[in-house]
Amino acid sequence: MTTTLVTGFTPFDGRSVNASWIAARSLEAHDFVRTVEIPVVWSEPDRVLRPICADACPEIIISMGEGREGWFDIETVARNTRKERADNNGTFPGGRPVIPGGRDILEASFDAARLHEKLIRADFPVRVSQDAGGFLCEETLYLLETLKASHPNLKTVVFVHLPPYGTRLELGSREAACDENLLANFSQQLLEAVLDLHREAHETASLD
Repeated sequence: MTTTLVTGFTPFDGRSVNASWIAARSLEAHDFVRTVEIPVVWSEPDRVLRPICADACPEIIISMGEGREGWFDIETVARNTRKERADNNGTFPGGRPVIPGGRDILEASFDAARLHEKLIRADFPVRVSQDAGGFLCEETLYLLETLKASHPNLKTVVFVHLPPYGTRLELGSREAACDENLLANFSQQLLEAVLDLHREAHETASLD
């Protein structure tokens, strides 16, 4: 089975939980999935993810973070800039880029339209976004695309924002809470969709 790393974040902004880590942790039952919780601290995505890719690089990395109420956002643009916002240590980035000397913008390398198509079928309110927020989530997507370019075994990287835990959203024709069950359902659907797209891309590359 395809080796897959799934990441979420620690709580931030005074919250007690982070929906992304609840979602990531729910996939631990799969023996091909490894999960990692990333602190909401500037540069921690690099400190956590770069050694993993150097040691036993997975084929897929799916990263999730908390975003806007009411929506699951598939992020497609990563900027090499950081918003002047304090992390969980109270530290500001001070104008430092994610990767010194890196390109200003990296576009997501996965097929966001196809992923959106697959997830929308399950009645989740999903959008394709070009604004990852400038905080640790955007830093993570920029790093993922950078790592993919330098690690041949890493074939697929994806970043998705989830609604904050405990908020309400429209799920098809009904209102639902963003709770453990919904997050586990979404993360399973996301995993299956990404695996499908990964297999399709691999098969196409084999034919070229």
